[in-house]
Amino acid sequence: MVVLAVGLNAAEQQPFMSFFNPLSQPLPLEEHRSYQSAAMHTKVGYNIYLPPGYADAGNTNRYPVIYWLHGRGCSESNDQFPAATVDAAIRTNAIPPMIFVYASGGGMSFYSDSLDGQWLAETTIIRELIPHIDATYRTVANRDGRAIQGMSMGGFGALKLALKYPELFSSVVAFAGGYRSAEGIQANDVSREILRRVFGGDPQRFMANHPATIARANAQAVRGRVAIKLLVGLDDGLLENNRAMHATLTELNLAHEYWEIPGIKHDLPRLSAWLGSDGLQFAVRHFGSSTKSE
Repeated sequence: MVVLAVGLNAAEQQPFMSFFNPLSQPLPLEEHRSYQSAAMHTKVGYNIYLPPGYADAGNTNRYPVIYWLHGRGCSESNDQFPAATVDAAIRTNAIPPMIFVYASGGGMSFYSDSLDGQWLAETTIIRELIPHIDATYRTVANRDGRAIQGMSMGGFGALKLALKYPELFSSVVAFAGGYRSAEGIQANDVSREILRRVFGGDPQRFMANHPATIARANAQAVRGRVAIKLLVGLDDGLLENNRAMHATLTELNLAHEYWEIPGIKHDLPRLSAWLGSDGLQFAVRHFGSSTKSE
Protein backbone atom coordinates (compact mmCIF):
# COMPACT_ATOMS: atom_id res chain seq x y z
CA MET A 1 0.00 0.00 0.00
CA VAL A 2 1.25 3.48 -0.84
CA VAL A 3 0.06 6.07 1.67
CA LEU A 4 -0.84 9.44 0.15
CA ALA A 5 1.61 12.09 1.23
CA VAL A 6 -0.58 14.70 2.90
CA GLY A 7 -4.33 15.21 3.16
CA LEU A 8 -6.76 15.92 0.38
CA ASN A 9 -4.72 18.60 -1.37
CA ALA A 10 -2.09 16.03 -2.37
CA ALA A 11 -4.77 13.49 -3.31
CA GLU A 12 -6.57 16.00 -5.47
CA GLN A 13 -3.46 16.66 -7.53
CA GLN A 14 -3.95 13.26 -9.18
CA PRO A 15 -7.09 11.45 -10.36
CA PHE A 16 -9.03 10.05 -7.43
CA MET A 17 -9.52 6.84 -9.41
CA SER A 18 -7.35 5.66 -12.27
CA PHE A 19 -8.05 2.26 -13.78
CA PHE A 20 -5.39 2.40 -16.52
CA ASN A 21 -1.81 2.80 -15.30
CA PRO A 22 0.93 1.61 -17.67
CA LEU A 23 4.52 2.34 -16.71
CA SER A 24 7.01 4.11 -18.95
CA GLN A 25 9.39 1.15 -18.53
CA PRO A 26 8.13 -2.45 -18.78
CA LEU A 27 8.10 -4.54 -15.62
CA PRO A 28 10.33 -7.63 -15.75
CA LEU A 29 8.40 -10.86 -16.46
CA GLU A 30 5.14 -8.95 -17.01
CA GLU A 31 3.18 -7.30 -19.80
CA HIS A 32 0.77 -4.41 -19.30
CA ARG A 33 -2.45 -4.92 -21.24
CA SER A 34 -5.99 -3.59 -21.16
CA TYR A 35 -9.62 -4.14 -21.99
CA GLN A 36 -12.47 -1.73 -22.61
CA SER A 37 -14.91 -1.67 -19.71
CA ALA A 38 -18.48 -1.58 -20.96
CA ALA A 39 -19.64 -0.93 -17.40
CA MET A 40 -17.50 2.19 -16.90
CA HIS A 41 -16.96 3.22 -20.55
CA THR A 42 -13.21 3.44 -20.02
CA LYS A 43 -10.01 1.51 -20.61
CA VAL A 44 -8.93 -0.71 -17.71
CA GLY A 45 -5.37 -1.94 -17.35
CA TYR A 46 -3.87 -5.09 -15.93
CA ASN A 47 -0.45 -6.67 -15.78
CA ILE A 48 0.01 -10.33 -16.58
CA TYR A 49 2.72 -12.91 -15.96
CA LEU A 50 2.68 -15.90 -18.32
CA PRO A 51 4.66 -19.00 -17.30
CA PRO A 52 7.70 -20.43 -19.10
CA GLY A 53 6.69 -22.29 -22.23
CA TYR A 54 3.28 -20.64 -22.52
CA ALA A 55 4.00 -19.32 -26.04
CA ASP A 56 5.85 -22.41 -27.28
CA ALA A 57 4.67 -23.72 -30.63
CA GLY A 58 2.22 -26.55 -30.20
CA ASN A 59 1.56 -25.84 -26.52
CA THR A 60 -2.18 -26.20 -25.88
CA ASN A 61 -1.97 -26.53 -22.09
CA ARG A 62 -4.38 -24.58 -19.93
CA TYR A 63 -3.18 -22.90 -16.77
CA PRO A 64 -4.69 -21.93 -13.41
CA VAL A 65 -4.78 -18.23 -12.55
CA ILE A 66 -4.12 -16.20 -9.42
CA TYR A 67 -5.54 -12.66 -9.38
CA TRP A 68 -3.67 -10.06 -7.30
CA LEU A 69 -5.38 -6.95 -5.86
CA HIS A 70 -3.27 -3.91 -4.95
CA GLY A 71 -3.57 -1.65 -1.94
CA ARG A 72 -5.06 1.81 -1.46
CA GLY A 73 -3.55 4.56 -3.56
CA CYS A 74 -1.80 2.03 -5.79
CA SER A 75 -2.46 0.44 -9.18
CA GLU A 76 -2.08 -2.67 -11.30
CA SER A 77 1.51 -1.59 -11.98
CA ASN A 78 2.78 -1.32 -8.38
CA ASP A 79 2.14 -2.78 -4.92
CA GLN A 80 2.61 -6.23 -6.44
CA PHE A 81 3.44 -9.65 -5.10
CA PRO A 82 6.77 -10.25 -6.88
CA ALA A 83 6.47 -11.87 -10.29
CA ALA A 84 10.05 -13.06 -9.76
CA THR A 85 8.86 -15.18 -6.83
CA VAL A 86 6.16 -16.75 -9.00
CA ASP A 87 8.62 -17.40 -11.80
CA ALA A 88 11.26 -18.91 -9.51
CA ALA A 89 8.70 -21.18 -7.83
CA ILE A 90 7.63 -22.50 -11.24
CA ARG A 91 11.18 -22.98 -12.50
CA THR A 92 12.17 -24.91 -9.35
CA ASN A 93 8.99 -27.04 -9.52
CA ALA A 94 7.74 -25.70 -6.18
CA ILE A 95 4.47 -24.98 -7.99
CA PRO A 96 3.12 -25.98 -11.40
CA PRO A 97 3.04 -23.39 -14.20
CA MET A 98 0.35 -20.76 -13.71
CA ILE A 99 -0.79 -17.34 -14.89
CA PHE A 100 -0.63 -14.39 -12.48
CA VAL A 101 -2.84 -11.35 -13.15
CA TYR A 102 -2.43 -7.97 -11.44
CA ALA A 103 -5.85 -6.31 -11.50
CA SER A 104 -6.74 -2.63 -11.30
CA GLY A 105 -9.03 -1.48 -8.51
CA GLY A 106 -8.86 2.19 -9.36
CA GLY A 107 -6.73 3.10 -6.36
CA MET A 108 -9.37 4.10 -3.79
CA SER A 109 -12.36 1.81 -4.33
CA PHE A 110 -12.05 -0.82 -1.59
CA TYR A 111 -12.99 -3.06 -4.52
CA SER A 112 -16.57 -1.84 -4.32
CA ASP A 113 -18.91 -0.16 -6.78
CA SER A 114 -19.43 3.52 -6.06
CA LEU A 115 -22.92 4.65 -5.17
CA ASP A 116 -23.12 6.98 -8.17
CA GLY A 117 -22.04 4.25 -10.62
CA GLN A 118 -18.96 6.17 -11.78
CA TRP A 119 -16.40 3.68 -10.45
CA LEU A 120 -17.32 0.00 -10.63
CA ALA A 121 -14.29 -1.84 -9.30
CA GLU A 122 -16.18 -4.95 -8.16
CA THR A 123 -18.24 -5.16 -11.33
CA THR A 124 -15.32 -4.75 -13.69
CA ILE A 125 -13.18 -7.40 -11.98
CA ILE A 126 -15.94 -9.97 -11.64
CA ARG A 127 -17.95 -9.34 -14.81
CA GLU A 128 -15.27 -8.04 -17.20
CA LEU A 129 -11.67 -8.78 -16.21
CA ILE A 130 -12.13 -12.47 -15.37
CA PRO A 131 -14.14 -13.22 -18.55
CA HIS A 132 -11.58 -11.22 -20.57
CA ILE A 133 -8.68 -13.23 -19.14
CA ASP A 134 -10.50 -16.52 -19.76
CA ALA A 135 -11.30 -15.52 -23.35
CA THR A 136 -7.83 -14.17 -24.14
CA TYR A 137 -5.51 -16.69 -22.51
CA ARG A 138 -5.46 -20.46 -22.10
CA THR A 139 -6.82 -20.57 -18.57
CA VAL A 140 -8.58 -23.20 -16.53
CA ALA A 141 -11.76 -21.18 -16.78
CA ASN A 142 -13.56 -22.22 -13.60
CA ARG A 143 -13.13 -21.96 -9.83
CA ASP A 144 -10.98 -25.12 -9.78
CA GLY A 145 -8.27 -23.09 -11.50
CA ARG A 146 -8.86 -19.64 -10.05
CA ALA A 147 -7.61 -18.02 -6.82
CA ILE A 148 -7.42 -14.45 -5.51
CA GLN A 149 -4.90 -12.69 -3.28
CA GLY A 150 -4.10 -9.12 -2.27
CA MET A 151 -2.51 -6.67 0.16
CA SER A 152 -4.09 -4.09 2.49
CA MET A 153 -7.10 -2.65 0.63
CA GLY A 154 -6.40 -5.51 -1.77
CA GLY A 155 -6.55 -7.99 1.11
CA PHE A 156 -9.93 -6.50 2.03
CA GLY A 157 -10.98 -6.84 -1.63
CA ALA A 158 -9.62 -10.36 -2.12
CA LEU A 159 -11.40 -11.68 0.97
CA LYS A 160 -14.57 -9.78 0.12
CA LEU A 161 -14.75 -11.15 -3.43
CA ALA A 162 -13.83 -14.72 -2.43
CA LEU A 163 -16.56 -14.74 0.22
CA LYS A 164 -19.13 -13.09 -2.02
CA TYR A 165 -18.41 -15.23 -5.09
CA PRO A 166 -17.43 -18.70 -3.83
CA GLU A 167 -18.51 -20.08 -7.19
CA LEU A 168 -15.59 -18.21 -8.80
CA PHE A 169 -12.63 -18.77 -6.46
CA SER A 170 -11.16 -21.86 -4.82
CA SER A 171 -8.95 -19.97 -2.36
CA VAL A 172 -7.93 -16.56 -1.05
CA VAL A 173 -4.80 -15.21 0.65
CA ALA A 174 -5.18 -11.79 2.28
CA PHE A 175 -1.98 -9.96 3.21
CA ALA A 176 -2.53 -7.45 6.07
CA GLY A 177 -6.13 -6.84 5.06
CA GLY A 178 -7.46 -3.31 5.51
CA TYR A 179 -10.57 -4.40 7.42
CA ARG A 180 -11.45 -0.95 8.68
CA SER A 181 -14.43 -0.45 10.92
CA ALA A 182 -17.24 2.05 10.32
CA GLU A 183 -15.31 4.40 12.61
CA GLY A 184 -11.98 3.60 10.95
CA ILE A 185 -13.21 4.59 7.49
CA GLN A 186 -13.79 8.07 8.94
CA ALA A 187 -10.44 8.30 10.74
CA ASN A 188 -8.59 10.70 8.40
CA ASP A 189 -9.11 13.00 5.43
CA VAL A 190 -8.32 10.41 2.76
CA SER A 191 -10.59 7.76 4.30
CA ARG A 192 -13.41 10.26 4.71
CA GLU A 193 -13.04 11.25 1.06
CA ILE A 194 -13.29 7.57 0.05
CA LEU A 195 -16.37 7.24 2.23
CA ARG A 196 -17.93 10.30 0.61
CA ARG A 197 -17.09 9.58 -3.02
CA VAL A 198 -17.41 5.78 -3.12
CA PHE A 199 -19.97 5.02 -0.42
CA GLY A 200 -22.12 8.17 -0.55
CA GLY A 201 -20.89 9.27 2.88
CA ASP A 202 -22.67 6.34 4.54
CA PRO A 203 -20.54 4.20 6.89
CA GLN A 204 -23.18 1.48 6.78
CA ARG A 205 -22.83 1.21 3.02
CA PHE A 206 -19.11 0.70 3.55
CA MET A 207 -19.86 -1.97 6.15
CA ALA A 208 -22.26 -3.71 3.74
CA ASN A 209 -19.20 -4.24 1.51
CA HIS A 210 -17.01 -5.40 4.40
CA PRO A 211 -15.70 -9.00 4.34
CA ALA A 212 -17.01 -9.54 7.88
CA THR A 213 -20.55 -8.62 6.80
CA ILE A 214 -20.34 -10.78 3.69
CA ALA A 215 -18.92 -13.68 5.71
CA ARG A 216 -21.96 -13.58 8.00
CA ALA A 217 -24.37 -13.42 5.08
CA ASN A 218 -22.69 -16.09 2.98
CA ALA A 219 -21.10 -18.44 5.51
CA GLN A 220 -23.06 -21.50 4.44
CA ALA A 221 -22.04 -21.12 0.78
CA VAL A 222 -18.40 -20.50 1.69
CA ARG A 223 -17.95 -23.15 4.39
CA GLY A 224 -15.85 -26.05 3.14
CA ARG A 225 -15.64 -24.54 -0.33
CA VAL A 226 -13.20 -21.61 -0.24
CA ALA A 227 -9.80 -22.05 1.41
CA ILE A 228 -8.80 -18.95 3.39
CA LYS A 229 -5.41 -17.71 4.64
CA LEU A 230 -4.87 -14.42 6.47
CA LEU A 231 -1.49 -13.02 7.46
CA VAL A 232 -0.39 -9.78 9.10
CA GLY A 233 2.74 -8.36 10.72
CA LEU A 234 2.77 -8.06 14.51
CA ASP A 235 3.95 -4.45 14.15
CA ASP A 236 1.25 -3.56 11.60
CA GLY A 237 -1.17 -0.78 12.53
CA LEU A 238 -3.96 -2.95 11.11
CA LEU A 239 -3.17 -5.88 13.45
CA GLU A 240 -6.28 -5.46 15.62
CA ASN A 241 -8.52 -5.26 12.55
CA ASN A 242 -7.00 -8.51 11.30
CA ARG A 243 -7.51 -10.13 14.70
CA ALA A 244 -11.17 -9.05 14.55
CA MET A 245 -11.53 -10.62 11.09
CA HIS A 246 -9.91 -13.82 12.36
CA ALA A 247 -12.36 -13.85 15.29
CA THR A 248 -15.33 -13.39 12.96
CA LEU A 249 -14.28 -16.31 10.74
CA THR A 250 -13.70 -18.46 13.82
CA GLU A 251 -17.12 -17.56 15.23
CA LEU A 252 -18.73 -18.55 11.93
CA ASN A 253 -16.84 -21.85 11.83
CA LEU A 254 -15.18 -20.89 8.56
CA ALA A 255 -11.93 -22.85 8.47
CA HIS A 256 -8.90 -20.67 7.77
CA GLU A 257 -5.22 -20.19 8.44
CA TYR A 258 -4.24 -17.09 10.40
CA TRP A 259 -0.64 -15.99 10.83
CA GLU A 260 0.89 -13.08 12.76
CA ILE A 261 4.50 -12.47 11.69
CA PRO A 262 6.94 -10.92 14.20
CA GLY A 263 8.93 -7.82 13.31
CA ILE A 264 6.94 -6.78 10.24
CA LYS A 265 4.93 -3.59 9.81
CA HIS A 266 2.53 -2.78 6.95
CA ASP A 267 5.12 -3.77 4.39
CA LEU A 268 4.35 -5.91 1.32
CA PRO A 269 7.99 -6.50 0.28
CA ARG A 270 8.86 -7.88 3.72
CA LEU A 271 5.65 -9.92 4.00
CA SER A 272 6.26 -11.33 0.51
CA ALA A 273 9.86 -12.18 1.31
CA TRP A 274 8.85 -13.86 4.57
CA LEU A 275 6.09 -15.88 2.89
CA GLY A 276 8.04 -16.81 -0.23
CA SER A 277 6.10 -19.28 -2.35
CA ASP A 278 3.90 -20.52 0.51
CA GLY A 279 0.89 -18.44 -0.56
CA LEU A 280 1.27 -19.75 -4.10
CA GLN A 281 1.48 -23.31 -2.82
CA PHE A 282 -1.63 -22.67 -0.72
CA ALA A 283 -3.53 -21.77 -3.90
CA VAL A 284 -2.14 -24.82 -5.71
CA ARG A 285 -3.25 -27.18 -2.94
CA HIS A 286 -6.81 -26.00 -3.41
CA PHE A 287 -6.96 -25.99 -7.19
CA GLY A 288 -9.13 -28.85 -8.48
CA SER A 289 -8.53 -31.72 -10.87
CA SER A 290 -9.38 -29.60 -13.93
CA THR A 291 -6.10 -27.70 -13.47
CA LYS A 292 -4.22 -30.62 -15.00
CA SER A 293 -2.61 -29.91 -18.36
CA GLU A 294 -4.47 -31.13 -21.38
